[in-house]
Amino acid sequence: MSQKLLQGKSDIYRGISIRTQDNPVKSAEAVEVLKRSIEKWTAENVHGVWFKVLNKDAFWVPILVENGFDFHHAQPGYVMLTKWLPTNKPATLPRYPFTSIGVGGVVMNSKEQFLLIKEKRGIYLGWKFPGGLADPNEDIFQTAQREVLEETGVETDFETVVTMRHSTSISSYKNVGDMYFVCALKPKDENKIEPKLCPREISACQWMTLEEITNLPPSEFHKFNKSILDAYLHWKKSGRRGFYHEKFEIPEFRKSWSVYTVD
Repeated sequence: MSQKLLQGKSDIYRGISIRTQDNPVKSAEAVEVLKRSIEKWTAENVHGVWFKVLNKDAFWVPILVENGFDFHHAQPGYVMLTKWLPTNKPATLPRYPFTSIGVGGVVMNSKEQFLLIKEKRGIYLGWKFPGGLADPNEDIFQTAQREVLEETGVETDFETVVTMRHSTSISSYKNVGDMYFVCALKPKDENKIEPKLCPREISACQWMTLEEITNLPPSEFHKFNKSILDAYLHWKKSGRRGFYHEKFEIPEFRKSWSVYTVD
């Protein structure tokens, strides 16, 4: 009988990460290999076990579940399962990120008109500021610029973050919250601001004056959108930089962050 053991990478929290691509194990021997490995980890006082299973190694999933592992998260191409080994202390494995990020953009042109859109689908189909969910590895202001461009065809420059909304739960996913940032943007080129709406997502797109927006009925301009507009106008009147963006570099750690600071 093989005495093969699973090999992984240890961390500073007494945990170990196992990847199936690093452990070529046949399905017929997986149960015994896992059993011996768990015995070894327990003897070595390993706390948390992270087990990354690639799609091609999916036979591992029922075996792991039967041995006390639970699902942590999944991404295209793999699923991650975890198991807490100590029986005399509570589990301290961190949860998978549980907040989605959305960003909207308030765009005002040189004529003091605001860029508004109507979506084709959703609970609310009145006028609103363009926006949507952030993509991976995308800064907040980049999401605002991309969403405005995709939905309206207008290229913009970032000015400041004017407000944000936070919900601790959203209906789409269980135990997932939502943060929605709203950025102030300005047209990159005032000569190229003719709206070109996205036919897949947007049913209407146009520039409106403050007076035109104020005269819209509540069903056509929700009070949350009004609060965004009020926050923008307050920032504009203040003459301050607002919640402005700077890059923060730590060369010795090879780290770079986006820092937003209130002026």
